[in-house]
Amino acid sequence: MDHTLSTPRLKLTLITKADPGSQEFEWIHKLRTDEKAVAWSIFGISKSHSDTQKIVDSLLPEGPQEDGKPGSYRIAYAVHKILPPSHSSDPTSTLANASEEQTELVGKVNLKQVGEGNLVLPESLTFPASAAASTLSLELGYMFLHTAWGQGYAAEALKAVFDACKRVEKTFWGDWEKVHVRAIVNGGNPASLRVLQKVGVKETGIFEWRGEPIFLGGKWESESRLHIFGLYLVE
Repeated sequence: MDHTLSTPRLKLTLITKADPGSQEFEWIHKLRTDEKAVAWSIFGISKSHSDTQKIVDSLLPEGPQEDGKPGSYRIAYAVHKILPPSHSSDPTSTLANASEEQTELVGKVNLKQVGEGNLVLPESLTFPASAAASTLSLELGYMFLHTAWGQGYAAEALKAVFDACKRVEKTFWGDWEKVHVRAIVNGGNPASLRVLQKVGVKETGIFEWRGEPIFLGGKWESESRLHIFGLYLVE
């Protein structure tokens, strides 16, 4: 994957490591401690750096397994908005020297291979079970600071990541013939629904979830209407 992606307003940086105290770690920690940004995350807010470390461990690429096969696919981009010269007051801004582009953190976009621990969905909401052996299934996640909401950054960033996945060398995907990305959005989060509709991701249906209560959108929920979206990045 490209290390850096650019749009007219944004710079996206691929995160491959985020050691405690590093700039990359602080990017993620800033997002995870924004109460509004994490409102629809099942993992909740980070109350400490240890909480953020657990999130970091789940986002970053895995090394090879013991049998030498590659670990599961994980792709994470930090999203920064491009600022006019000399207008950055954010300590997490990216600025190597005075001649470089000034940027300010607004969010992150990540893709993670679906596996154990992910919500099991019927094939009618994803893709035929007969295609599972040849189709890599990724789940989309994204999060933006509440101060960046309503400005179109999420849709712009998602499109950039999708385009990068579509143009990457086929060898990047190994033996997988197709690559499918799914997104799960709680019905109580209309802003996120609009983002996916804006970037052309198809809604495949609604999954009625029931389970142990979790804190989402400012309240405890034991059942939710989950809107399922899907898109082939490679087919």
